[in-house]
Amino acid sequence: MRSFTRRELAVNTAQIAAAFPGFWRRPFAPRAQIRRYQLRRLQALVAHAYANVPLYAELYRGAHVSPRDLQTLEDLRHFPTVSKDDVLAAYPDGALTRGLDLRRCLVSKSSGSSGQVLEVVHQADRVSIQGLAMHRLLAQYAPYRPWHRFVYVYTSEYPARSLFGTYPMILVPTLTPISRLIDRLHTLRPQFLACYPSHLRELADAMGPAGCKRLGLHAISVSSEPSSQRERDQLSQRFGCGVYDEYSSEELTRIAAQCEQGTHHVFEDVVYLELLAPDSERVVGLGEPGEVVGTYLHNFAMPFIRYRQGDTARLEPSRCGCGRTFNQLSELRGRRLDAFVLPSGRVLTSGWLLDATYSFLLDVGAEIAAFRLIQRSAGHVEIVLVPGHGWRPDMAAAVQARFVELVGEPLRVEVRLVAEIARSPAGKHQPIISHLRGRSGTC
Repeated sequence: MRSFTRRELAVNTAQIAAAFPGFWRRPFAPRAQIRRYQLRRLQALVAHAYANVPLYAELYRGAHVSPRDLQTLEDLRHFPTVSKDDVLAAYPDGALTRGLDLRRCLVSKSSGSSGQVLEVVHQADRVSIQGLAMHRLLAQYAPYRPWHRFVYVYTSEYPARSLFGTYPMILVPTLTPISRLIDRLHTLRPQFLACYPSHLRELADAMGPAGCKRLGLHAISVSSEPSSQRERDQLSQRFGCGVYDEYSSEELTRIAAQCEQGTHHVFEDVVYLELLAPDSERVVGLGEPGEVVGTYLHNFAMPFIRYRQGDTARLEPSRCGCGRTFNQLSELRGRRLDAFVLPSGRVLTSGWLLDATYSFLLDVGAEIAAFRLIQRSAGHVEIVLVPGHGWRPDMAAAVQARFVELVGEPLRVEVRLVAEIARSPAGKHQPIISHLRGRSGTC
């Protein structure tokens, strides 16, 4: 993703300043006020998508619904859901707003846990909501001041490194060796850290309890890989600060995060969440388990309306003592993916492996439509790729070399090109498969 221009950064910063007071109060607002806000945003988004985005225009006409049918939040259930396959099939012309100037947009790539690469487009001068959501995320954990440094271990850099010198944000790439990550943390002395649970476990093991506490962190956010509350509590003791879980995706951005009391509060002014009964379009009630379906309320460049996230959870009214009235998520379950175990005994977690595929896209520049990583044996990995439109023959060797470089120990790596990647018998994409049964675990 490219950086903001100075004008884009100024526009977003001004929008953040104007919206901040209301955004700060809204998690504590009466439920009726929250629901009115959601309905206004949904009505505007659905009307825009119906008039300007072919994917939704066709779906809604086929279902005989239109924006005027959205009079209450409950009416949204009559509008069709969309999947990643639907968006991929429509992209770009059918999934983007007509007449959109991509030169004025931010484009990121999402593969997530599906193995299908999707470009996600945002209008660059209209993403202030993401800055607001980031501030809320960290401020739920501990006081977050303009001079506090935030280090995030991630695949690529955010569009801004600070807001004109305030709230500095520093990237450390996810594939950075743990020894180098420790050095960077000692140098940067951040107050806040965001990383995968597997990174945090490695840090804790490498530094020991005394070394962890010497970092002086105020709070740590973990995401993208499963972690239990017990594990987060144990890590919290090691680092001497709270360790909190975040739930987000490239398509829907910040979905939910734990507060200081450990409750996962939905960011209901960022996304509108519904839960559906398995393999159906039926919306389940509060407290019932279901598939997470979300609408990102602020992306008019590439709308995601009733987007099937592929995870399961329970959505419940807030009972948290923190006073927030935003609904809470419980029993959140994402896709369970294999890990690879190398001959040395080292484990490559699913998060690490997915980041390696991001490196193919971002560092190598390979044009990939879909992928699958298969561990055939302890010393043999096969990378299965569906070439994208700009694929060149030399990209296969570059991908192979990059993976070997990232692993950093002897490994046989083969790249195989295919026209499409078969789904599982259940119809799911499986991007990471290990044939070392009983040794890989899930991550």
